Amino acid sequence: MRLHPIVWLSLCLAACGGEAVPPDGDAGAPPARLHDGAEVSYAVVYEAVERSLGFAGTRPWIPVDVAPHPAGELWVVQRLARDPAFDDESECTSRGLLGGANDCASLEGSTVAIREPRAAEPATDAAGRANLVVDANAWHFMRRPSAIAFGARELRLEPSDPGADGANLTETAVFTDTFATCHEHWTANPTDQLPFIGPTLWTSDPAIYNGVNGSFEWSNGSHLDMVHATQYCMGIAYERDNVYWTLNGPEGTLDRYDFAAPHFPGHHDHDDGDVTRFYLRGGATIARRPEVPSNVVIAGADLYVADTGNGRVLHIDVRAPATEFGTFRTHEGYEATAMEDLPFDIVLDSEALRAAWGGAEVEPSGLALLDADTLVVANHASGHISLFTRAGAHLRTLDTGTGRGIGGLTVLDGVVYFVQMQARRVLRIDVRG
Repeated sequence: MRLHPIVWLSLCLAACGGEAVPPDGDAGAPPARLHDGAEVSYAVVYEAVERSLGFAGTRPWIPVDVAPHPAGELWVVQRLARDPAFDDESECTSRGLLGGANDCASLEGSTVAIREPRAAEPATDAAGRANLVVDANAWHFMRRPSAIAFGARELRLEPSDPGADGANLTETAVFTDTFATCHEHWTANPTDQLPFIGPTLWTSDPAIYNGVNGSFEWSNGSHLDMVHATQYCMGIAYERDNVYWTLNGPEGTLDRYDFAAPHFPGHHDHDDGDVTRFYLRGGATIARRPEVPSNVVIAGADLYVADTGNGRVLHIDVRAPATEFGTFRTHEGYEATAMEDLPFDIVLDSEALRAAWGGAEVEPSGLALLDADTLVVANHASGHISLFTRAGAHLRTLDTGTGRGIGGLTVLDGVVYFVQMQARRVLRIDVRG
C-alpha cells in the first residue's frame, strides 16, 4: 500500500524520534554528515496555529520563511491564509482591524520564536517554547511577509538622529538582535490607494517587539524603520551594518537597502534610508513565482539567489562593478539610484536542478549555506532538497516525502530546517548514524 506523503512523514517522525541518532560502532568515529549519504529522518519542529479574526472567524497561519536568531532560537515568519473571495486589490479596502471580510487584519504577518529547536517534541506556546507575536501594526509593517533575515546585533539611536525627533530622547537608545522582513504585496496601505511598501526593520527585544503598540503618539506598532521601494519582495538577506539586499519581484532586480540609523520604536522618520536598484547584465531578470518565497543568501561578498520563476540559482559578487544610469523615486518620494550591467553567474540551471530532482518541475525556493563549501537548495514543486558545492557540483538529493510546498530553508548550528507551507509546518533534518 502506498502512503500519502504526509502520512508517511508522520509515521517516520513517530518511529525515528526527534534528535539526531549517534552513529553505531566506535564512539570515537567522526559523526555522520549529511554530505556523505548518512541516513536521515524528519522531525516536526513547529505546527502553525490559527488566528481569531473577530467576525471573520479564524484563519490559519501559514509559515513562509525561517531564520536563525543569534541567541540560538529559530524564527519563523508567517502570513494568514487568504480569503478566496478577495485578491491584492480588493482586500483591505476597509482600514479596520476587527476581522471584517475585507479589512486589513487579513493581511497581518507574524513571527514565531522557537526555543530549543532540536528538542524531540514540536514547540508550542503551552510548553513555553513557541512565542507568536503579531505587531500592533502588522497589517502595514508586516503585510503578507515573504522573508526574514537577522541583521545587526546592536543598533544605536542618538538623541541627535532624525529618528529621535519627538521621542524626548536624552541618551543613546540601543536596539539588540535586529531583523528585517519583506513583503509580497503592492502596497502597505488600504488597497484602493497608491503603491507604498518595502522592507521593515525590527528589534527582537521582547520588551519592544511584543505585540503591544510601541508608540506613545499614534498606532504605529514597534518597527524601527521602513523604506518603501520594493513591491512584491520575495527574498531578503543581511550584508553588514544596517544593510539588506532584497529581491524585487516585478522589476526582476536586486534592491539594496541601507536603513542607516533606526528611529524610535513605532515612529515614522525614514528620511535617511538609502536604496540602490541593480539590474542584471544583459537585461537578464530574476522571475517571481507568486506565493513562493525565493531565498537570498550572503556569505562575505558572495550573494546567492533562488531565481524561482526561472528555475535556477544565481551567484553575484556584491563588490562587482555596475554602471550608474539614473535615479528613481521611492514610493515615499525619496531619490534612489539605479545601476545596470551587474555581473552574475548561473551556479545551477534548470537542467542541473531537474536532473537532481528526478525530472520534477523546477521551482527553487529554500536556499542556504550548510557550511563554507555547500549550498542547500529546496524545490517548492516537489519536496526535494539537494546539496551542491558552491561551484554547482551535485552531492546529494533527499526526497522529504512532503510533496509540493517547501518554502524558506535555513541552517542553524549545522542543522537544516525548512518550511512546508501546505502542511503548515516547520521541519528539521536529523542525520542518523
